[in-house]
Amino acid sequence: MKRELYFLLLLISLSYACKQKTKTLTSSQNKAIDSFKVYTHPSRLDNDYLHFNSPDAINTIANIENAYFNDYNNTVSNYYGTQWYYSVGQRLYSSDSSTVFEHYASEQKTITLDSMHCTIYAVKALESGFGTTFENIKKQHTKIWSDREFAGWSLAYILTKFYNWDAYLFISKQSSEYKACLQNFKTDKTYHVWKQPNIAIKNVFDVDDDKDQITTLLKANEFGWGFSEQGWHTWITRFEYLKECNWNGAPAKKYDIDNNKPLFLKTKFTNYTDYDSHIIVFPPKKNKTASNSL
Repeated sequence: MKRELYFLLLLISLSYACKQKTKTLTSSQNKAIDSFKVYTHPSRLDNDYLHFNSPDAINTIANIENAYFNDYNNTVSNYYGTQWYYSVGQRLYSSDSSTVFEHYASEQKTITLDSMHCTIYAVKALESGFGTTFENIKKQHTKIWSDREFAGWSLAYILTKFYNWDAYLFISKQSSEYKACLQNFKTDKTYHVWKQPNIAIKNVFDVDDDKDQITTLLKANEFGWGFSEQGWHTWITRFEYLKECNWNGAPAKKYDIDNNKPLFLKTKFTNYTDYDSHIIVFPPKKNKTASNSL
């Protein structure tokens, strides 16, 4: 199925939605609403940040995750992992000569398919939180790195350098960069990214010894921009939880041939052990303090 057909069908669908005037739900619509499960609760908080709207950022992610998980078990989602496409999607489908991806695409005929990986996922939240200001961030990124794609460390640098966000280092004694990071913080209070600009950091926390302090800091922030180990992985935080995109995630359970985890994952940050060093950058606060209420 060609992508042009997806766009055409999308326009038809939107046109119908605009024309429907009734405010009364039909029995089939009620049934659909009743069957919808909320896997990620939306934010209903007042925004606590200056020049960044964390509820908008969180709700963009909530909408994506809820759409994905409600489709995952029974139908197919329009979201799929970029690595799943290469590792699974290009295999031949068992019942015919098409690939797994082609078979999947033939089932999802209503909207455009959307390839996802960790940075794409996190940037969607950041872009929603900044609104139109994100265009300036894109221009600054291009000015520094030309046409290079966004990375966790590149956006962290821009957020701290130009938008007064505060970065913190969270590191395990097991990390290969543990000694270097502590020495660099002592010397110039920055996190050194290899062959890239250093990122200014406010403090360093030991992920094993400082769990209570880490949790307190996270609970005071509805949103954080994060990356691990020099940028190998990018994610966001919502209070004390790390939220990430697993690029091996399939668009539906029946296409999870390799028994991977789903596309979107949530882990309490102090229990996250996939990497040994992390940077989290928080937006500047207004005068009031955020409250943790999901």
